[in-house]
Amino acid sequence: MNKRDLEKEFETKYKDYGRMLFRISYLYVGNSADAEDILQDVFMKYLSGKHYFKDKNHEKAWFIRVAQNKSLDHIKRASAKNISLEDIDYAVAYDGAEATDILRRVLELPEKYKSSVILYYYYDYPVKEIAKTLKISVSAVKMRLKRSREILKLELEDYV
Repeated sequence: MNKRDLEKEFETKYKDYGRMLFRISYLYVGNSADAEDILQDVFMKYLSGKHYFKDKNHEKAWFIRVAQNKSLDHIKRASAKNISLEDIDYAVAYDGAEATDILRRVLELPEKYKSSVILYYYYDYPVKEIAKTLKISVSAVKMRLKRSREILKLELEDYV
């Protein structure tokens, strides 16, 4: 593949997935600069290897999974720095005090619940696709969503 074809392929993939991957990464790391770095890492990984995708959904799932993994790696590295939730500018991701508070609570969920909630409620992914993306069973996704709702219901009683 020549340079021009590579650039065109990059532009197409970035147009298709860039905004979504940025928001996913942002929801994990909480600031624009780090989310941009993660986005760059995702596309570098894509461009540096030969990837075979069965279809568009498989490709999209691959990009999401890589963005999640890169975000989690970033969080692990940053945890030594003790970044607190107060340092996160939630307004970049979503507007409104209520939405910001709900998002804050979602981000405080245990990691295994947070991924399912973000994909299901913020990106309208069907349960079956979440299961494929996270490499868990459909029933595990449903259980994680159920437990997440229970946790959030208790924490967000003021909004009910």
